[in-house]
Amino acid sequence: MKKGTFTSVWDGGFEVTTPAELNEETGEITAESVDPGDVDVLDREYFTDENENEYTVCPECHCFIMKTVMVDGIGSCYDEKEVCSDPDCENNL
Repeated sequence: MKKGTFTSVWDGGFEVTTPAELNEETGEITAESVDPGDVDVLDREYFTDENENEYTVCPECHCFIMKTVMVDGIGSCYDEKEVCSDPDCENNL
């Protein structure tokens, strides 16, 4: 488990940061749930480890980091695509 912080960035630049852990095998993030208060639009979420490496959190499930995979492209080419680490997430459909 990597220790770090989970940050959610809301409309107007308001940020909420809590301690968190990242399971490196599954990509799952465990963090405390915090009520951000009177905000409407979630702009993005990310996990930052102790070495300041930043990982984008899935915008669908909000519990797993995104990973880069190679998918078939046009002809015999491959394209990179960002997908959720959770294979059951709607982001992967």
